[in-house]
Amino acid sequence: MLFKEVFLQAAAAIWEHRFRAGLTMLGIAWGIVTVVILMAYGQGFRMALVVGFRNAVSDGTARLRGGQTSSQVGGERAGRRILLKEEDVEALRQLGTVKYVSPEYLESLPLVYGTRSTTAGVRGVAPEYGLMRSETAGDGRFINAEDCEKHRRVAFVGSDVAKKLFSNIPPVGQTIRIAGLSFEVVGVLAQKAQLSSYFYPDSMSVFIPHTTMKSMFAQEYCDYVVYQAVQPSAQDVTLRQVREVLAARHRFDARDERAIGADTSAEIMSVVDGMAGGLMVVLVFIGSLTLMIGGVGVMNIMMVSVQERTREIGVRKALGARRRHILMQFLLEGIAITFAGGLVGIVLSFAIVKAVGVLPFIAGLIGDPSRSTDIHLLMSAPILVTATTILSLTGLVSGLWPAFRASRLDPIEALRYE
Repeated sequence: MLFKEVFLQAAAAIWEHRFRAGLTMLGIAWGIVTVVILMAYGQGFRMALVVGFRNAVSDGTARLRGGQTSSQVGGERAGRRILLKEEDVEALRQLGTVKYVSPEYLESLPLVYGTRSTTAGVRGVAPEYGLMRSETAGDGRFINAEDCEKHRRVAFVGSDVAKKLFSNIPPVGQTIRIAGLSFEVVGVLAQKAQLSSYFYPDSMSVFIPHTTMKSMFAQEYCDYVVYQAVQPSAQDVTLRQVREVLAARHRFDARDERAIGADTSAEIMSVVDGMAGGLMVVLVFIGSLTLMIGGVGVMNIMMVSVQERTREIGVRKALGARRRHILMQFLLEGIAITFAGGLVGIVLSFAIVKAVGVLPFIAGLIGDPSRSTDIHLLMSAPILVTATTILSLTGLVSGLWPAFRASRLDPIEALRYE
């Protein structure tokens, strides 16, 4: 009952000075809008990076390359070169933790169609490569197992390669020349947002059967071996087993990370999270400072309120009100003003996010028609929880000092105050 009376008195005091309280609420509302919009921007920035990088490296995928041993094992000297072969690919296929695996041969070669020519990255790969790297066909198909078995001269071309060579001519079924040899185009890559590449971007690449490329250039060693773990969450376990298999085949220490280099999707995503996380910290800090300015406004108005109601506080104390009652009343006033402004700010934030929707980022630069790599402002539960937490702290801190000061007033001095 006592709490109800204190609450009603606080509400009445706010209503009595509603214009002043309303202006203070606007400062809090602006602070909340700033926090929420900046956090929504940061989350949208992270999602744009994740989409762009995942189109280059799918979850659970790793790329292996030959390296150089750094320790002596079994009589073998340190500094020995380790080169990967297709026999290593077949050995990795036997691992139960490996879902897909493919060799990859890389060459930068001239391409010719009629009178048109360009230079593109030619990748000799297995059919599983398309599944691991999200090489989705916009027209036709990706290379298949029969193409590899029969050493067919077929090509799956990137979208930009198709534009340069064919313009508006349907590419599937056409014949192009790669390094002077004829290849039939069996598919065209769909438009793909891609932020990273260790060779030519996929849109500027041509994919041919690895068996065909190996025989064309008499290549004995793979440039890379690409595999995908059955369980992306257990990628570290899979990588350790892969290293053990290769260490046994090439006679090096499985713990020697220099012998076989590995770039995993988990490492790339950790870099993305680090970039986005750092930006989010900066944005939240900036937004919090703006909200704290609103909190200073709440503190100022509460200090003025304490000064204006000094005699009232003296009367209430003389009639038996305790310090905690005075403290609670002024604290509730400060918190109520803060949360009312915060509620207005959250409603405004929803409206702004819905109105703005998508902000330009890199979709135009990389030719992403879906705009998935632009910044989509996102409202989520973590954003609202964070904003509410910051708001609660702001309200508590802003109202606590004026409330404490009011509760410490001497009743006799308060009654004498003019």
